[in-house]
Amino acid sequence: MATNPYFTQYHTQRFSFIGSPQQRDGSYQKDQRFLNVYPELIKSPISDGKKYYLKKRPGVATNRTFGSTGTGRAIFYWASNTTYYTVIGNTLYANGTAILTISDGTTGPCGFCEFRTDTVDELFFCTGMSAWTITTSNSLTLVSGATNFPIPHIPQPIFLDAYIFLAASGTQTIHNSNLNDPTTWPADGFIDVEMFPDNLVGLSKSQNYLAAIGMGSVEWLYDNANSTGSPLQRNAPAVSQFGCPAPQTISQTEQELMLVGQTGNGGRTVWTLSGFQPSEIATAPVREALDAEGSSISSATGFTIQCAGHKWYVLNLKANSRTFVYDFEEQMWHEWSSGTGQAYFGYDYVADSGNGQPVLLSSNSTNTTVALSPTTYTDLGNVINCMVVTVKLDFDTIKRKRLYRLTLITDSPAGDNQGINMMVSWSDDDYNTFTTGVPLDVSAVYPTIMQLGLTRRRAFKFVYQQPYPLRMESFELDIIQEVRR
Repeated sequence: MATNPYFTQYHTQRFSFIGSPQQRDGSYQKDQRFLNVYPELIKSPISDGKKYYLKKRPGVATNRTFGSTGTGRAIFYWASNTTYYTVIGNTLYANGTAILTISDGTTGPCGFCEFRTDTVDELFFCTGMSAWTITTSNSLTLVSGATNFPIPHIPQPIFLDAYIFLAASGTQTIHNSNLNDPTTWPADGFIDVEMFPDNLVGLSKSQNYLAAIGMGSVEWLYDNANSTGSPLQRNAPAVSQFGCPAPQTISQTEQELMLVGQTGNGGRTVWTLSGFQPSEIATAPVREALDAEGSSISSATGFTIQCAGHKWYVLNLKANSRTFVYDFEEQMWHEWSSGTGQAYFGYDYVADSGNGQPVLLSSNSTNTTVALSPTTYTDLGNVINCMVVTVKLDFDTIKRKRLYRLTLITDSPAGDNQGINMMVSWSDDDYNTFTTGVPLDVSAVYPTIMQLGLTRRRAFKFVYQQPYPLRMESFELDIIQEVRR
């Protein structure tokens, strides 16, 4: 039989789900998007073969409920006495028991760090105006009444070589405690960071160096064992000429320092500093979303977690209600959200649990902490809105195509033939409108939709709102392409 001259032969094409967000203007309405799913690469140990999957992100379940509701301000797990310390409102809790009422008028983030010497094992806790040491039996000693203690200060305490370091708020000055004594602060125990004319916004630590982070620069200092004054000495060649407009995005890992950065030339990005070497990891859509925050960027938060075999940097942008997540291993970005609408992930502080399960606290009004777990498939019993929006597919020609079949290559979440649907819709008008979703049974042996009509350029949307796991590999399309149109 002769071939119809107006059509090519029927053929099948497979498409991977893997990619990065491609929103064109800093918003989320158009272009490729990955929401509440993350990429995972599986390599073969005996060949060069490898496969990429998209998996549903871990869910959250209640970890602990507290006696009062208030603004979440900090959480810390102290392994020395297996205790969670949580600040909600004006109360400091130890494993859910109130041990301190904070009466200094502060309402913002608080800071913890462990202080350990040959003879002392204590926890240092500060609020920006006040500070205490806490013993393993939860006995508190006020520190902020000490002479020369910096008030106000940035509540990001750093322990280094048996000193506690704090930056005085609105200054370039880093203060230090006495050696082996966090309750005494010497009159000459300070150093100014002066390479650039900007105030400090935060402190962090990488290996045996202290990072002094300002609005326009990052300087590095080390313990030089000076006989008088501050023990710190500046490492002048290691300065970075960018600063941080969002102090709560500063996150220290075992190898990297993460933060949102900006320069005097405009624009914002995400930096990771390993050693003294900065590397920019933000893609263009992430940078545009950072710029879209405007002056509200100061309220952004960021933290690093390890869960489900991955390490992620979680960046909350609150003005536009978006959470971007960077996968260190796969070096890709995706998004997380809470609920079925457009809402940022909703948690701002993280602590280890002692058993490898991160515990999270929201900075919103709350009375709970939650545990993040790959075997939890809802958020506190509510559905997780998993969504993939593809790029516009034109099959390398703008001519019209007829799509006969779409088949999803995926795992069955809860066994075969369980009736677990994913909704699939598509847009042929540049993401402006999508068709009514068509249910696709992902638990079927052959999850398929037939007769998808004509298109020139089509974007697909896959939405999964089920209390089960999800792991997708790709999808297939059967296509007939017109020759003359």
